[in-house]
Amino acid sequence: MRMWHYFLVGALLLAPALLATLLLGVFFDGSSKHLWAGLFTACLGVGVHTLVILFMLVTGRVLREAIRSRQLEPQLLVELNQFFARKRAYPLAGIGATALVVTGVLGYSAKGFGISPAWHFLMGLAAVVFNLWALTEEYRALRENQRLVDRAARELDAIDRELEARGEALPEVEPTPLVSTRNGLTVAIGAWLPYLYQALIVWRGDFARVSVHPWIELSVLGLVMLWLARRAAPARAQG
Repeated sequence: MRMWHYFLVGALLLAPALLATLLLGVFFDGSSKHLWAGLFTACLGVGVHTLVILFMLVTGRVLREAIRSRQLEPQLLVELNQFFARKRAYPLAGIGATALVVTGVLGYSAKGFGISPAWHFLMGLAAVVFNLWALTEEYRALRENQRLVDRAARELDAIDRELEARGEALPEVEPTPLVSTRNGLTVAIGAWLPYLYQALIVWRGDFARVSVHPWIELSVLGLVMLWLARRAAPARAQG
């Protein structure tokens, strides 16, 4: 299965979940049904939009590296740059995910902080409409991105067959190290996101109710990965 297949499955689940959550909010406002439906929809929506962003980032980097190192046709780079210059999927995915999170926060704030429920309803309605539209645009962007990936793959296969026919060795691909600066920073910083969610959202700023474990241990692990990556960088550069 290709990435747009996975996205399509997620979108087909997210679309009815958005509508169901909206209807439950209209007819069962404040009930556990609406609460759990909203939590499921927000998690699913953030996951689907994040999938789009990650796939675009990864494929863009891989394709540019393939064009640079394997000498693919220059026109492919031109089309790739034109595609990413528009960056249509990035803001849509980011705004869609943010709208779902903000809607959930406003719904909780209506109970805990006295904010008018009308803000939650208006934001929820806007989030549903925007996400339904964004899903269609993201789907088109993924299909276009997949066409570029398929085209690059066909050209790489042709180059590899030509090298094999001439008896030349295929270039070796250096695997991406697990211990890297990016992964270290991701673990070190990302480890505190669940802690902040519990402290700020679940317990409304009462940090005394939230344990720093195991988040501090995970953060330390990320710092260790960062330190090891920095130490290994000169050795890789010399190699």
